[in-house]
Amino acid sequence: KSGRSDDGNEDVIRDRIAEYKEKTVPLKDYYNAQDKFYPIGGSGRMNEISERICRTIERTIQVV
Repeated sequence: KSGRSDDGNEDVIRDRIAEYKEKTVPLKDYYNAQDKFYPIGGSGRMNEISERICRTIERTIQVV
């Protein structure tokens, strides 16, 4: 749950998932084809995820 007031509404959740699949998922292939896709695990505590993001950005900057 994200903590949003509509998290309990299954129709809203289905719409969010459908929109994600339609608009976000295709971006992976688009950026991957340009060697600009860097997957980052989104499980864990917020500070752990933030650290993963920062490390990925730092590695990316060093490569360029």
